[in-house]
Amino acid sequence: MKQLTCRFFLAIAAVFMLTQGCKKDSADLSVKGITLSKSTTTLKPGVTETLTFSIFPENASNKNVTWSTSDSTIATVDTKGMITALKPGSAIITVTTQEGSEKANCSVTVTQNDAKTVSGNVEGTWAKYSVVNVTGQIKIAAGKSLTIEEGVEVIMSTGGQDANSTKIEWIVDGNLYIQGTASAPVRVSVPAAERTTANTFKRLWGGIIGSATCAEILISNAIIEYTGAVTTATSPSVVAGLFKAGGGEGMVAFNTNNPSGKYVIQNTIFRSTGEDAIYVQGGNCIFTNNTFYAIGEAGGEAINVKAGCKVDAAYNVIYSANTNAFKLSNSGASSSRPQAQIYAYNNTIVNAGWRRDPNAPKGGSIWGEKGALINVYNNLVVNSMFRSKAPGWGVNATDGPDLSSVMDYNFYAAGTQQSAVPQHVTNGTVTGYDGFKTGVKDAVYSAHDISGTSAGDKDPKFVSFPFSTDPLLSYAFNTAWDFHLQTGSPALTGAKTDFTPYFSSTGVTVNGKAYKSPLPSAFFGAFGTK
Repeated sequence: MKQLTCRFFLAIAAVFMLTQGCKKDSADLSVKGITLSKSTTTLKPGVTETLTFSIFPENASNKNVTWSTSDSTIATVDTKGMITALKPGSAIITVTTQEGSEKANCSVTVTQNDAKTVSGNVEGTWAKYSVVNVTGQIKIAAGKSLTIEEGVEVIMSTGGQDANSTKIEWIVDGNLYIQGTASAPVRVSVPAAERTTANTFKRLWGGIIGSATCAEILISNAIIEYTGAVTTATSPSVVAGLFKAGGGEGMVAFNTNNPSGKYVIQNTIFRSTGEDAIYVQGGNCIFTNNTFYAIGEAGGEAINVKAGCKVDAAYNVIYSANTNAFKLSNSGASSSRPQAQIYAYNNTIVNAGWRRDPNAPKGGSIWGEKGALINVYNNLVVNSMFRSKAPGWGVNATDGPDLSSVMDYNFYAAGTQQSAVPQHVTNGTVTGYDGFKTGVKDAVYSAHDISGTSAGDKDPKFVSFPFSTDPLLSYAFNTAWDFHLQTGSPALTGAKTDFTPYFSSTGVTVNGKAYKSPLPSAFFGAFGTK
Protein backbone atom coordinates (compact mmCIF):
# COMPACT_ATOMS: atom_id res chain seq x y z
CA MET A 1 0.00 0.00 0.00
CA LYS A 2 2.82 2.34 0.88
CA GLN A 3 4.45 1.57 -2.50
CA LEU A 4 1.18 2.34 -4.31
CA THR A 5 0.83 5.62 -2.45
CA CYS A 6 4.41 6.61 -3.28
CA ARG A 7 3.95 5.75 -6.91
CA PHE A 8 0.72 7.76 -7.01
CA PHE A 9 2.38 10.88 -5.68
CA LEU A 10 5.36 10.43 -7.99
CA ALA A 11 2.97 10.24 -10.93
CA ILE A 12 1.19 13.41 -9.82
CA ALA A 13 4.52 15.18 -9.45
CA ALA A 14 5.59 14.10 -12.94
CA VAL A 15 2.34 15.38 -14.46
CA PHE A 16 2.74 18.68 -12.60
CA MET A 17 6.30 19.14 -13.84
CA LEU A 18 5.31 18.29 -17.40
CA THR A 19 2.42 20.74 -17.26
CA GLN A 20 4.64 23.50 -15.95
CA GLY A 21 7.19 22.78 -18.64
CA CYS A 22 4.53 23.11 -21.36
CA LYS A 23 3.37 26.44 -19.92
CA LYS A 24 6.91 27.74 -19.99
CA ASP A 25 7.41 26.67 -23.60
CA SER A 26 4.13 28.35 -24.61
CA ALA A 27 5.18 31.68 -23.06
CA ASP A 28 8.43 31.62 -25.02
CA LEU A 29 6.49 31.74 -28.32
CA SER A 30 5.21 35.25 -27.67
CA VAL A 31 6.86 38.15 -29.57
CA LYS A 32 9.67 39.79 -27.64
CA GLY A 33 11.18 42.13 -30.26
CA ILE A 34 11.85 42.92 -33.93
CA THR A 35 14.81 44.19 -35.95
CA LEU A 36 15.24 45.39 -39.56
CA SER A 37 17.88 44.46 -42.10
CA LYS A 38 18.92 48.14 -42.20
CA SER A 39 18.61 51.05 -39.82
CA THR A 40 19.55 53.66 -42.46
CA THR A 41 19.51 53.83 -46.25
CA THR A 42 20.02 56.45 -48.95
CA LEU A 43 18.07 56.36 -52.21
CA LYS A 44 17.46 58.50 -55.28
CA PRO A 45 13.95 59.43 -56.47
CA GLY A 46 12.25 56.57 -58.27
CA VAL A 47 14.52 53.90 -56.73
CA THR A 48 13.09 51.07 -54.62
CA GLU A 49 14.58 48.91 -51.88
CA THR A 50 13.02 46.11 -49.83
CA LEU A 51 13.67 45.79 -46.11
CA THR A 52 13.47 42.48 -44.30
CA PHE A 53 12.70 41.94 -40.62
CA SER A 54 13.56 39.42 -37.91
CA ILE A 55 11.24 38.70 -35.00
CA PHE A 56 12.53 37.42 -31.64
CA PRO A 57 12.13 34.60 -30.77
CA GLU A 58 12.57 33.01 -34.17
CA ASN A 59 9.78 30.54 -33.48
CA ALA A 60 7.26 33.19 -32.37
CA SER A 61 3.79 32.05 -33.25
CA ASN A 62 2.59 35.44 -34.64
CA LYS A 63 4.90 37.00 -37.22
CA ASN A 64 2.39 39.44 -38.72
CA VAL A 65 3.57 43.06 -39.05
CA THR A 66 2.47 46.43 -40.42
CA TRP A 67 4.61 48.98 -42.26
CA SER A 68 4.35 52.78 -42.14
CA THR A 69 6.20 55.92 -43.25
CA SER A 70 6.56 59.23 -41.45
CA ASP A 71 6.25 61.18 -44.72
CA SER A 72 4.54 59.61 -47.70
CA THR A 73 5.59 62.53 -49.93
CA ILE A 74 9.25 61.58 -49.43
CA ALA A 75 9.11 57.77 -49.40
CA THR A 76 6.37 55.15 -49.32
CA VAL A 77 6.44 51.54 -48.14
CA ASP A 78 4.19 48.65 -49.12
CA THR A 79 2.98 45.63 -47.15
CA LYS A 80 6.08 43.65 -48.06
CA GLY A 81 8.57 46.28 -46.87
CA MET A 82 9.42 47.71 -50.30
CA ILE A 83 10.42 51.38 -50.02
CA THR A 84 9.85 53.70 -53.00
CA ALA A 85 11.79 56.98 -52.91
CA LEU A 86 9.75 59.90 -54.24
CA LYS A 87 11.56 63.20 -53.73
CA PRO A 88 14.52 64.62 -51.80
CA GLY A 89 14.08 64.70 -48.04
CA SER A 90 14.00 62.37 -45.04
CA ALA A 91 11.46 59.87 -43.77
CA ILE A 92 11.32 57.12 -41.14
CA ILE A 93 10.08 53.70 -42.18
CA THR A 94 8.62 51.76 -39.25
CA VAL A 95 7.71 48.08 -38.94
CA THR A 96 5.38 47.13 -36.07
CA THR A 97 4.52 43.65 -34.84
CA GLN A 98 0.86 42.72 -34.61
CA GLU A 99 1.49 41.04 -31.28
CA GLY A 100 3.02 43.27 -28.65
CA SER A 101 3.41 46.34 -30.93
CA GLU A 102 7.18 45.95 -30.99
CA LYS A 103 8.82 48.41 -33.43
CA ALA A 104 11.93 48.87 -35.53
CA ASN A 105 12.87 51.89 -37.68
CA CYS A 106 14.87 52.61 -40.80
CA SER A 107 15.87 56.22 -41.54
CA VAL A 108 15.57 56.93 -45.28
CA THR A 109 17.35 59.83 -46.95
CA VAL A 110 16.28 60.64 -50.51
CA THR A 111 18.83 62.67 -52.46
CA GLN A 112 18.59 64.45 -55.79
CA ASN A 113 19.28 62.48 -58.92
CA ASP A 114 22.73 63.02 -60.39
CA ALA A 115 23.25 66.32 -62.22
CA LYS A 116 23.95 66.15 -65.94
CA THR A 117 25.34 68.53 -68.52
CA VAL A 118 23.82 68.74 -72.00
CA SER A 119 24.13 70.56 -75.31
CA GLY A 120 23.31 69.73 -78.91
CA ASN A 121 20.58 67.17 -79.59
CA VAL A 122 18.63 65.99 -76.54
CA GLU A 123 16.00 63.25 -76.14
CA GLY A 124 14.82 60.57 -73.72
CA THR A 125 14.00 61.41 -70.10
CA TRP A 126 15.43 63.87 -67.64
CA ALA A 127 14.80 62.06 -64.36
CA LYS A 128 12.78 63.59 -61.56
CA TYR A 129 14.52 65.83 -59.03
CA SER A 130 17.68 66.21 -61.05
CA VAL A 131 19.61 69.25 -62.24
CA VAL A 132 20.27 69.59 -65.96
CA ASN A 133 22.93 72.14 -66.87
CA VAL A 134 22.53 73.38 -70.44
CA THR A 135 25.88 74.66 -71.66
CA GLY A 136 25.14 75.16 -75.37
CA GLN A 137 22.37 75.39 -77.94
CA ILE A 138 19.95 72.47 -77.61
CA LYS A 139 17.51 70.82 -79.98
CA ILE A 140 15.01 67.97 -79.95
CA ALA A 141 15.34 66.46 -83.42
CA ALA A 142 12.33 65.72 -85.63
CA GLY A 143 10.78 62.38 -84.68
CA LYS A 144 12.44 62.41 -81.23
CA SER A 145 10.92 63.21 -77.84
CA LEU A 146 12.14 64.53 -74.51
CA THR A 147 10.24 64.04 -71.25
CA ILE A 148 11.15 66.14 -68.22
CA GLU A 149 9.89 64.76 -64.91
CA GLU A 150 8.77 66.53 -61.77
CA GLY A 151 11.20 68.56 -59.71
CA VAL A 152 13.81 68.91 -62.45
CA GLU A 153 15.79 72.16 -62.66
CA VAL A 154 16.97 73.05 -66.15
CA ILE A 155 19.70 75.66 -65.82
CA MET A 156 20.60 77.68 -68.92
CA SER A 157 24.11 79.05 -69.24
CA THR A 158 23.83 82.80 -69.81
CA GLY A 159 27.14 83.40 -71.57
CA GLY A 160 27.47 84.13 -75.27
CA GLN A 161 27.76 80.99 -77.39
CA ASP A 162 29.81 82.43 -80.25
CA ALA A 163 31.54 85.56 -81.54
CA ASN A 164 28.11 87.23 -81.85
CA SER A 165 27.39 86.60 -78.14
CA THR A 166 24.39 84.53 -79.19
CA LYS A 167 22.34 83.31 -76.22
CA ILE A 168 21.08 79.75 -75.79
CA GLU A 169 17.81 78.80 -77.49
CA TRP A 170 15.80 75.60 -77.26
CA ILE A 171 14.56 74.41 -80.64
CA VAL A 172 11.91 71.67 -80.70
CA ASP A 173 11.65 69.90 -84.05
CA GLY A 174 10.18 66.81 -82.35
CA ASN A 175 8.13 66.57 -79.14
CA LEU A 176 8.61 68.03 -75.66
CA TYR A 177 6.76 66.93 -72.51
CA ILE A 178 7.40 68.94 -69.35
CA GLN A 179 5.56 67.12 -66.57
CA GLY A 180 5.95 68.83 -63.22
CA THR A 181 3.55 68.70 -60.29
CA ALA A 182 2.02 71.42 -58.13
CA SER A 183 4.43 70.60 -55.29
CA ALA A 184 7.42 69.90 -57.55
CA PRO A 185 7.30 72.05 -60.68
CA VAL A 186 9.90 71.86 -63.42
CA ARG A 187 11.97 75.04 -63.40
CA VAL A 188 13.57 76.29 -66.61
CA SER A 189 15.80 79.12 -65.52
CA VAL A 190 19.31 80.50 -65.14
CA PRO A 191 21.89 79.95 -62.39
CA ALA A 192 20.50 80.80 -58.95
CA ALA A 193 22.92 83.70 -58.44
CA GLU A 194 21.51 85.40 -61.53
CA ARG A 195 17.83 85.20 -60.48
CA THR A 196 17.75 88.79 -59.28
CA THR A 197 15.40 91.74 -59.58
CA ALA A 198 18.09 93.57 -61.54
CA ASN A 199 17.99 90.79 -64.14
CA THR A 200 14.18 90.81 -64.56
CA PHE A 201 14.40 92.06 -68.15
CA LYS A 202 18.03 91.18 -68.95
CA ARG A 203 17.00 88.52 -71.53
CA LEU A 204 19.48 85.93 -70.27
CA TRP A 205 18.46 83.13 -72.66
CA GLY A 206 16.15 82.72 -75.62
CA GLY A 207 13.11 80.52 -75.15
CA ILE A 208 11.39 77.31 -76.26
CA ILE A 209 10.65 77.34 -79.99
CA GLY A 210 8.48 74.70 -81.65
CA SER A 211 9.41 74.57 -85.33
CA ALA A 212 7.24 73.68 -88.33
CA THR A 213 7.90 69.97 -87.66
CA CYS A 214 7.14 70.08 -83.94
CA ALA A 215 4.08 67.89 -83.42
CA GLU A 216 3.43 68.13 -79.67
CA ILE A 217 4.43 70.13 -76.62
CA LEU A 218 3.06 69.77 -73.10
CA ILE A 219 4.12 72.18 -70.37
CA SER A 220 2.42 71.31 -67.10
CA ASN A 221 3.35 72.71 -63.69
CA ALA A 222 6.50 74.56 -64.68
CA ILE A 223 8.29 77.86 -64.11
CA ILE A 224 9.82 79.52 -67.17
CA GLU A 225 11.82 82.69 -66.60
CA TYR A 226 14.52 85.16 -67.75
CA THR A 227 13.82 84.62 -71.44
CA GLY A 228 13.73 87.02 -74.41
CA ALA A 229 17.34 87.14 -75.61
CA VAL A 230 17.92 89.38 -78.61
CA THR A 231 18.65 87.31 -81.71
CA THR A 232 21.80 87.43 -83.81
CA ALA A 233 22.64 86.24 -87.30
CA THR A 234 23.80 82.94 -85.80
CA SER A 235 20.87 82.32 -83.47
CA PRO A 236 19.43 78.84 -84.20
CA SER A 237 15.94 80.33 -84.62
CA VAL A 238 17.27 82.80 -87.19
CA VAL A 239 19.23 80.15 -89.08
CA ALA A 240 16.04 78.04 -89.18
CA GLY A 241 14.01 80.98 -90.50
CA LEU A 242 11.78 81.18 -87.42
CA PHE A 243 12.84 84.64 -86.18
CA LYS A 244 14.53 87.70 -87.61
CA ALA A 245 18.08 88.64 -86.72
CA GLY A 246 19.01 91.50 -84.43
CA GLY A 247 17.47 94.94 -84.69
CA GLY A 248 16.15 94.55 -81.17
CA GLU A 249 14.21 91.43 -82.16
CA GLY A 250 13.91 89.35 -79.01
CA MET A 251 12.95 85.77 -78.46
CA VAL A 252 9.73 84.85 -76.70
CA ALA A 253 9.42 82.37 -73.85
CA PHE A 254 7.30 79.95 -75.92
CA ASN A 255 6.67 79.84 -79.65
CA THR A 256 5.01 77.48 -82.17
CA ASN A 257 5.08 77.34 -85.98
CA ASN A 258 3.16 74.19 -86.98
CA PRO A 259 -0.57 74.65 -87.82
CA SER A 260 -1.00 70.89 -87.36
CA GLY A 261 0.71 70.82 -83.97
CA LYS A 262 -0.88 70.22 -80.57
CA TYR A 263 0.18 72.37 -77.65
CA VAL A 264 -1.03 72.42 -74.05
CA ILE A 265 0.27 74.72 -71.32
CA GLN A 266 -1.32 74.51 -67.88
CA ASN A 267 -0.54 75.44 -64.26
CA THR A 268 2.65 77.18 -65.33
CA ILE A 269 4.32 80.45 -64.31
CA PHE A 270 5.85 82.71 -66.96
CA ARG A 271 7.83 85.61 -65.53
CA SER A 272 10.76 87.94 -66.15
CA THR A 273 10.70 87.78 -69.93
CA GLY A 274 11.93 90.54 -72.21
CA GLU A 275 9.28 89.88 -74.86
CA ASP A 276 6.04 87.89 -75.14
CA ALA A 277 5.48 84.92 -72.91
CA ILE A 278 3.41 82.82 -75.37
CA TYR A 279 3.54 83.63 -79.09
CA VAL A 280 1.84 81.02 -81.26
CA GLN A 281 1.88 80.90 -85.05
CA GLY A 282 0.20 77.54 -85.50
CA GLY A 283 -1.51 74.63 -83.79
CA ASN A 284 -4.44 73.54 -81.65
CA CYS A 285 -3.72 75.09 -78.26
CA ILE A 286 -5.07 75.02 -74.71
CA PHE A 287 -3.62 77.57 -72.28
CA THR A 288 -5.27 77.30 -68.86
CA ASN A 289 -4.63 78.08 -65.19
CA ASN A 290 -1.32 79.81 -65.83
CA THR A 291 0.18 82.85 -64.10
CA PHE A 292 2.04 85.57 -65.97
CA TYR A 293 3.92 88.52 -64.49
CA ALA A 294 6.73 90.90 -65.38
CA ILE A 295 6.07 90.24 -69.07
CA GLY A 296 7.84 92.41 -71.64
CA GLU A 297 10.50 95.07 -71.28
CA ALA A 298 9.55 97.72 -73.90
CA GLY A 299 6.71 95.75 -75.49
CA GLY A 300 5.21 92.32 -75.20
CA GLU A 301 2.07 90.34 -74.51
CA ALA A 302 1.26 87.46 -72.20
CA ILE A 303 -0.49 85.53 -75.01
CA ASN A 304 -0.04 86.54 -78.65
CA VAL A 305 -2.02 84.54 -81.22
CA LYS A 306 -1.43 84.64 -84.99
CA ALA A 307 -2.85 82.85 -88.04
CA GLY A 308 -2.77 79.05 -88.14
CA CYS A 309 -4.01 78.66 -84.55
CA LYS A 310 -7.15 77.52 -82.79
CA VAL A 311 -6.86 78.49 -79.12
CA ASP A 312 -8.75 78.18 -75.86
CA ALA A 313 -7.22 80.43 -73.17
CA ALA A 314 -8.96 80.47 -69.80
CA TYR A 315 -8.53 80.86 -66.04
CA ASN A 316 -5.18 82.59 -66.40
CA VAL A 317 -3.91 85.36 -64.10
CA ILE A 318 -1.99 88.02 -66.00
CA TYR A 319 -0.22 90.79 -64.08
CA SER A 320 1.70 93.68 -65.63
CA ALA A 321 1.94 92.59 -69.23
CA ASN A 322 3.87 95.41 -70.90
CA THR A 323 1.35 96.00 -73.69
CA ASN A 324 -1.57 93.55 -73.64
CA ALA A 325 -2.65 90.46 -71.80
CA PHE A 326 -3.91 89.15 -75.15
CA LYS A 327 -3.04 90.18 -78.68
CA LEU A 328 -5.30 88.29 -81.10
CA SER A 329 -4.54 88.61 -84.77
CA ASN A 330 -4.81 86.80 -88.09
CA SER A 331 -1.43 88.12 -89.16
CA GLY A 332 0.46 85.75 -91.45
CA ALA A 333 -2.61 84.00 -92.88
CA SER A 334 -2.05 81.88 -95.98
CA SER A 335 -3.32 78.69 -97.62
CA SER A 336 -1.23 76.70 -95.14
CA ARG A 337 -2.02 78.90 -92.16
CA PRO A 338 -5.78 79.25 -91.80
CA GLN A 339 -7.66 81.91 -89.86
CA ALA A 340 -6.78 82.41 -86.21
CA GLN A 341 -9.68 81.36 -83.95
CA ILE A 342 -9.68 82.12 -80.25
CA TYR A 343 -11.79 81.79 -77.14
CA ALA A 344 -10.35 83.96 -74.36
CA TYR A 345 -12.57 83.66 -71.30
CA ASN A 346 -12.53 83.83 -67.50
CA ASN A 347 -9.11 85.43 -67.22
CA THR A 348 -8.00 87.92 -64.56
CA ILE A 349 -5.98 90.78 -66.07
CA VAL A 350 -4.28 93.34 -63.80
CA ASN A 351 -2.01 96.36 -64.49
CA ALA A 352 -1.70 95.62 -68.21
CA GLY A 353 -0.44 98.23 -70.67
CA TRP A 354 1.11 100.85 -68.40
CA ARG A 355 4.75 100.02 -69.13
CA ARG A 356 4.28 100.37 -72.90
CA ASP A 357 6.02 103.42 -74.40
CA PRO A 358 3.52 106.19 -73.52
CA ASN A 359 4.27 107.93 -76.82
CA ALA A 360 2.83 104.90 -78.61
CA PRO A 361 -0.02 103.61 -76.44
CA LYS A 362 -1.39 100.36 -77.83
CA GLY A 363 -3.86 98.13 -76.13
CA GLY A 364 -3.75 97.66 -72.41
CA SER A 365 -5.78 94.52 -71.83
CA ILE A 366 -7.16 92.65 -74.87
CA TRP A 367 -6.36 93.69 -78.43
CA GLY A 368 -8.22 92.15 -81.38
CA GLU A 369 -7.19 92.83 -84.96
CA LYS A 370 -6.63 91.78 -88.57
CA GLY A 371 -9.34 89.28 -89.37
CA ALA A 372 -9.00 86.96 -86.38
CA LEU A 373 -12.19 85.22 -85.27
CA ILE A 374 -12.26 85.98 -81.57
CA ASN A 375 -14.67 85.30 -78.72
CA VAL A 376 -13.77 87.25 -75.60
CA TYR A 377 -16.00 86.68 -72.56
CA ASN A 378 -15.99 86.82 -68.75
CA ASN A 379 -12.62 88.50 -68.34
CA LEU A 380 -11.97 90.58 -65.23
CA VAL A 381 -9.84 93.57 -66.23
CA VAL A 382 -8.50 95.56 -63.27
CA ASN A 383 -6.28 98.68 -63.16
CA SER A 384 -5.23 98.20 -66.78
CA MET A 385 -4.57 101.10 -69.13
CA PHE A 386 -7.47 100.42 -71.49
CA ARG A 387 -10.51 98.22 -71.83
CA SER A 388 -10.65 95.72 -74.73
CA LYS A 389 -9.82 97.26 -78.08
CA ALA A 390 -10.45 96.25 -81.69
CA PRO A 391 -9.08 98.95 -84.01
CA GLY A 392 -11.21 99.45 -87.12
CA TRP A 393 -13.66 96.71 -86.18
CA GLY A 394 -16.69 97.03 -88.47
CA VAL A 395 -15.19 100.12 -90.08
CA ASN A 396 -11.81 99.14 -91.46
CA ALA A 397 -11.83 95.62 -92.92
CA THR A 398 -8.01 95.58 -93.01
CA ASP A 399 -7.40 96.19 -89.33
CA GLY A 400 -10.37 94.86 -87.39
CA PRO A 401 -11.28 91.34 -86.29
CA ASP A 402 -13.61 89.05 -88.24
CA LEU A 403 -17.10 90.58 -88.16
CA SER A 404 -18.42 87.37 -86.56
CA SER A 405 -16.25 88.02 -83.51
CA VAL A 406 -17.78 88.78 -80.11
CA MET A 407 -16.22 90.78 -77.28
CA ASP A 408 -18.84 91.01 -74.55
CA TYR A 409 -19.62 90.10 -70.93
CA ASN A 410 -16.36 91.53 -69.59
CA PHE A 411 -15.87 93.34 -66.28
CA TYR A 412 -13.77 96.53 -65.97
CA ALA A 413 -12.74 98.19 -62.71
CA ALA A 414 -9.95 100.53 -61.64
CA GLY A 415 -8.77 101.96 -58.35
CA THR A 416 -7.98 105.58 -57.62
CA GLN A 417 -4.19 105.36 -57.96
CA GLN A 418 -2.63 107.46 -60.73
CA SER A 419 0.31 107.36 -63.11
CA ALA A 420 2.82 110.21 -62.86
CA VAL A 421 4.30 109.59 -66.34
CA PRO A 422 4.11 112.97 -68.14
CA GLN A 423 2.82 111.50 -71.38
CA HIS A 424 0.03 109.71 -69.52
CA VAL A 425 -0.98 113.04 -68.04
CA THR A 426 -0.91 114.65 -71.49
CA ASN A 427 -2.95 111.79 -72.96
CA GLY A 428 -5.49 112.01 -70.15
CA THR A 429 -4.86 108.44 -68.99
CA VAL A 430 -3.67 108.80 -65.43
CA THR A 431 -6.04 106.23 -63.90
CA GLY A 432 -7.28 102.89 -65.15
CA TYR A 433 -10.78 104.31 -65.32
CA ASP A 434 -9.63 106.84 -67.94
CA GLY A 435 -9.11 103.97 -70.35
CA PHE A 436 -12.41 102.30 -69.48
CA LYS A 437 -14.83 105.22 -69.82
CA THR A 438 -16.82 106.04 -72.93
CA GLY A 439 -15.22 107.72 -75.91
CA VAL A 440 -11.85 105.90 -75.86
CA LYS A 441 -10.51 105.35 -79.37
CA ASP A 442 -10.91 101.78 -80.67
CA ALA A 443 -12.42 100.61 -77.37
CA VAL A 444 -15.15 97.96 -77.43
CA TYR A 445 -18.36 98.76 -75.55
CA SER A 446 -20.79 95.87 -75.45
CA ALA A 447 -24.26 95.48 -74.02
CA HIS A 448 -23.39 93.05 -71.25
CA ASP A 449 -20.11 94.52 -70.08
CA ILE A 450 -19.88 95.70 -66.48
CA SER A 451 -17.77 98.78 -65.94
CA GLY A 452 -17.19 101.22 -63.12
CA THR A 453 -18.53 104.73 -63.55
CA SER A 454 -15.58 106.37 -61.80
CA ALA A 455 -12.16 105.58 -60.40
CA GLY A 456 -12.63 103.27 -57.43
CA ASP A 457 -16.06 102.05 -58.55
CA LYS A 458 -16.88 98.33 -58.96
CA ASP A 459 -14.11 97.10 -56.70
CA PRO A 460 -14.12 93.34 -57.43
CA LYS A 461 -13.22 92.63 -53.80
CA PHE A 462 -10.33 90.25 -54.24
CA VAL A 463 -9.51 88.21 -51.15
CA SER A 464 -6.08 89.84 -51.04
CA PHE A 465 -4.94 92.57 -53.43
CA PRO A 466 -4.46 96.34 -52.91
CA PHE A 467 -7.06 97.43 -55.49
CA SER A 468 -6.58 101.19 -55.00
CA THR A 469 -2.93 101.38 -53.94
CA ASP A 470 -0.91 98.93 -56.07
CA PRO A 471 1.26 101.14 -58.36
CA LEU A 472 0.01 101.05 -61.94
CA LEU A 473 3.49 100.57 -63.44
CA SER A 474 4.57 97.91 -60.96
CA TYR A 475 5.60 94.49 -62.20
CA ALA A 476 6.55 93.15 -58.75
CA PHE A 477 4.17 90.28 -58.14
CA ASN A 478 3.34 89.35 -54.56
CA THR A 479 2.76 85.61 -54.36
CA ALA A 480 0.63 86.16 -51.25
CA TRP A 481 -2.02 87.96 -53.32
CA ASP A 482 -5.22 85.98 -53.67
CA PHE A 483 -7.41 86.78 -56.67
CA HIS A 484 -10.39 84.77 -55.49
CA LEU A 485 -13.48 86.91 -54.98
CA GLN A 486 -15.00 87.70 -51.62
CA THR A 487 -18.64 87.05 -50.93
CA GLY A 488 -20.58 90.07 -52.18
CA SER A 489 -18.18 90.86 -55.02
CA PRO A 490 -19.95 92.49 -57.99
CA ALA A 491 -17.89 90.21 -60.24
CA LEU A 492 -19.49 87.01 -58.94
CA THR A 493 -22.51 87.11 -61.25
CA GLY A 494 -23.45 88.23 -64.73
CA ALA A 495 -20.90 86.33 -66.82
CA LYS A 496 -21.81 84.27 -69.89
CA THR A 497 -21.96 80.47 -69.67
CA ASP A 498 -23.88 79.46 -72.80
CA PHE A 499 -20.95 78.99 -75.15
CA THR A 500 -18.74 76.02 -75.91
CA PRO A 501 -14.95 76.47 -76.12
CA TYR A 502 -13.24 74.71 -79.01
CA PHE A 503 -11.71 71.88 -77.02
CA SER A 504 -14.08 71.38 -74.08
CA SER A 505 -15.49 68.18 -75.62
CA THR A 506 -12.90 66.77 -78.02
CA GLY A 507 -9.84 67.99 -76.17
CA VAL A 508 -6.30 68.20 -77.50
CA THR A 509 -4.43 64.90 -77.30
CA VAL A 510 -0.76 65.21 -76.34
CA ASN A 511 1.45 62.22 -75.56
CA GLY A 512 -1.59 59.95 -75.68
CA LYS A 513 -3.66 61.94 -73.17
CA ALA A 514 -6.67 64.12 -74.05
CA TYR A 515 -6.61 67.52 -72.34
CA LYS A 516 -9.96 69.31 -72.34
CA SER A 517 -10.67 73.01 -72.00
CA PRO A 518 -12.64 73.94 -68.89
CA LEU A 519 -16.19 75.19 -69.29
CA PRO A 520 -16.95 78.87 -68.65
CA SER A 521 -18.07 80.07 -65.23
CA ALA A 522 -20.81 82.47 -64.18
CA PHE A 523 -18.29 84.70 -62.38
CA PHE A 524 -15.83 87.07 -64.05
CA GLY A 525 -12.12 86.33 -63.95
CA ALA A 526 -10.08 83.26 -63.13
CA PHE A 527 -11.51 82.55 -59.67
CA GLY A 528 -14.81 82.64 -57.86
CA THR A 529 -15.06 82.43 -54.09
CA LYS A 530 -12.95 79.99 -52.13
